[in-house]
Amino acid sequence: MCCACPGTAGGCSVGAERGVPLARELVRDVLASARAHLVTTLGLALVLATVCFAILVTTGQSAANEARVVADIDSAGTRLIAISDDGGASGILPTAPAAIAAISDVSWSIGLGASVDVQNPALPTEHAGSRVVVGELPSDFALIQGRLPRPGEAIAGSGAAVALRLGPGLGSIEESGGRSQPFGVVGVFTATGPLAHLNDVVLIAAEPGEPTALRYLYVMASDVSVVDRLESVLATSTPAATPSALIIEAPAGAIAVREVVAGRLGAASRQLMAVVMGVGAVITAATMLSATVARRRDLGRRRALGASRSALVATLLGEAGVGALLGIAVGTGAGIAALAVSTGSLPTWQFVTGVAGLVLLLTLAASAPIAIHAAHRDPLRILRVP
Repeated sequence: MCCACPGTAGGCSVGAERGVPLARELVRDVLASARAHLVTTLGLALVLATVCFAILVTTGQSAANEARVVADIDSAGTRLIAISDDGGASGILPTAPAAIAAISDVSWSIGLGASVDVQNPALPTEHAGSRVVVGELPSDFALIQGRLPRPGEAIAGSGAAVALRLGPGLGSIEESGGRSQPFGVVGVFTATGPLAHLNDVVLIAAEPGEPTALRYLYVMASDVSVVDRLESVLATSTPAATPSALIIEAPAGAIAVREVVAGRLGAASRQLMAVVMGVGAVITAATMLSATVARRRDLGRRRALGASRSALVATLLGEAGVGALLGIAVGTGAGIAALAVSTGSLPTWQFVTGVAGLVLLLTLAASAPIAIHAAHRDPLRILRVP
């Protein structure tokens, strides 16, 4: 019972003479009232556990699928920007990859030189293309054999390794016709997505200070949302003799596909989530209304003993919150367990906590009008004996 005056069940504390309990007393009163009206508390918990469970196994699964599909699309090149100098007119400087990689919105950057035909010295009839590479090879290049090259060494794409018939111990390459010193091939890589064409190329790590004329730059943005801004920055900030001659290709088409796929995957599940929450709000309001009607004499007695309207509202909302927290905990745990067993695909923790917070706010919003109405009823009319 809410602390109102001396002699009430809750005792009395500073401020109680005005019908306004301390926070500690209010929490104690809320918990005692939730235990005393266990049917209402468990009813709310059951409703909200069902709401959380339904959202997680429907919208939560869709959110997990959406995140997985979008991640697959992102890995296919929605963040990769290609800068080319096909005719050699722009003069991309060898310092460009390091300068671009230092930009905050960039994950990595590498530069490639002009294409040069190379051969296997042991089998001069076997040829493949090669390019000098400036910058560290990123994790997008999966090393499947050997190690990464040091300056002056080479690493072959999986297709180039087959074309040059490089054996398990690898070997060496030289410019076709034997016009250069051999380069040791120390590893084999495989690339996917928009960089898959490099699987047919041998990449030769540039020597420090080597005056390499770059023809291509590949820049990976840290996030899809910064691609447009980064494209504008690269157009004016790429180290080159003539930056205006550069050709910059951003994955606009892939980004558009990503947005369409993400929107369509999430639209239906979000509508279902809104319906489930709407039904939950109606049932919550009905449960609180029936509970306050059944307890109208108790609430009127509290008002007559001096409890303030705000204290009654806080108590009723606190009771609803206790039931909501219990239901959210049970429903969330059951939903995550069901997804883990049935699909093995779980939504992010941000989604789970967001749903829990939204359900709690929904409970308080649905209960507030009922609590305010109950607190503003005339206690004399409620307690009057006909």
